[in-house]
Amino acid sequence: MLKRYGLELDEMIVALLIWLCTLPLIGILIIPFLGWQVGLAAAILLFILAMIVCWGICSWKIFRE
Repeated sequence: MLKRYGLELDEMIVALLIWLCTLPLIGILIIPFLGWQVGLAAAILLFILAMIVCWGICSWKIFRE
């Protein structure tokens, strides 16, 4: 349905799924040893990094064409 409107969100969906898959790892590895604040900061940092990578891939695809 989204492709009909010219929206291609494949990279964004993959980036969000990768981020969601890292959240249990943060919960298991970071929060018990370093605390909630560091775990929350790590989750936010990973989200920002995933969005930057997604933005880079999308920009590369747009300028390549």
